[in-house]
Amino acid sequence: MKKVFIAVIVLVAAALFALDLKQFDIRNFKGEYPLVSLKRFLETQEFVSVEGVVYNAKADKKFLSVEEASTLNLSEDRLVGILAIDIDELSSFDGKNKPALVAVNGIIYDVSNSNLWRGGVHRGRHNAGEELTYDIVKDSPHGIRKLQGFRTYGVLVFTLEQLSKFTQGTKAKPYVAFSGVVYDVKDNPAYDNKNRMLYSYSVGQELTYELSKLENVQTSMSKSYPVGLLIFDAQTLSRFDGTQVRVLNEETYKSFIMVAGIVYDVTNVPDWRAKLDLEDDAEAGKDYTGQFECELEESCEHKHADPKVLKEFLRVGFGTL
Repeated sequence: MKKVFIAVIVLVAAALFALDLKQFDIRNFKGEYPLVSLKRFLETQEFVSVEGVVYNAKADKKFLSVEEASTLNLSEDRLVGILAIDIDELSSFDGKNKPALVAVNGIIYDVSNSNLWRGGVHRGRHNAGEELTYDIVKDSPHGIRKLQGFRTYGVLVFTLEQLSKFTQGTKAKPYVAFSGVVYDVKDNPAYDNKNRMLYSYSVGQELTYELSKLENVQTSMSKSYPVGLLIFDAQTLSRFDGTQVRVLNEETYKSFIMVAGIVYDVTNVPDWRAKLDLEDDAEAGKDYTGQFECELEESCEHKHADPKVLKEFLRVGFGTL
């Protein structure tokens, strides 16, 4: 009878928390949920994490399992977003003074309770606090199956500065960002391991504009492993004002804008300002959520830019709360 009771509790909890990171494919993420930075999460007393999904609620502790949270009143309107932990923050969760976390396919798992990860080390080969997609999905005989038995903790994110650390060094994994997703391209047929190049571009870079001009790039990138999401803060976004960051192998300079937490590439889109109902001298490198805000919230009747125009732009990354 006890087993039946526990099963019912689990089923009820699963129904309450429909956003399940174990079923979350970062390759298909289009900004449907805000990304909540670890810093913002820890600083905000009203936030709790239910296996990596952040809610606005009061609880005795910050990190809860689905079963623990099932007693709280966590309605859909209390959902804040997904907990985002960057690659540098992840490294501190090594199983010594903090929980033992590992990232695979962009999802961060808590392996603290596993005897196989005692002290944050797995069979003397892998350490907690690391991004292990290729190691687990490609090289491990069990694949990701066993990891999915552990609690999720959040999603892995990279800043451009963090991504650039993977440009050089034979031990650095070959990461590139494309359409807002960071990939390990080691098995990509276009990857040159000797020179650490994807097509004609060095790894460790954001390559959405460059790769989007190539034929069959989607097929090529499908042979790469997703490892995280690319994020921008206001300062980083401001660099992409059309005058500072060059398109690789061209004389063109990149222009990015942000709308509702999604960063778009408007490089060589001459009428992007008109599409957003902006003045002709409006600058790239800024957040233009205000041009769409009412429509995005479906609560306004006066004229604003049509959100459909955003589908015409390349997605390159995401903002965080």
